[in-house]
Amino acid sequence: MVSYSHFPQLRNGQLDLSKIQDAQLMKTKPNSGKGYTAGNSCIKEVVIEEKPTKLLLHPGAFCSCVAKSFLRTCVPDFEDQLFPIDGIKFNSASNPMKALGIFETNVIFPHINGSLRTTVEFAM
Repeated sequence: MVSYSHFPQLRNGQLDLSKIQDAQLMKTKPNSGKGYTAGNSCIKEVVIEEKPTKLLLHPGAFCSCVAKSFLRTCVPDFEDQLFPIDGIKFNSASNPMKALGIFETNVIFPHINGSLRTTVEFAM
């Protein structure tokens, strides 16, 4: 029997949908079909290792590759904490990229109603 627990796109049809609330925008809602104009970027101010920094959020990607120079601004010794990344290949639009490892850390998303902390893995 095949387990589908690692395939989030496959649903079992037994989801509990009894408590649904509509999302609310913090500003004027754009006209129908113009939702993409609601924000000007996906760059958000976050806290990594107690240092405020700007982070590009890519909600459509399952993984984002980041440069060493970005992580050095937040965590200067991150290379000492890398997990191995065996058997995985990364490619840019035109060339293969050398994978160095995975760096795991907590990222805090500040918010006036309470901040959100989550563990994030950076593939390098």
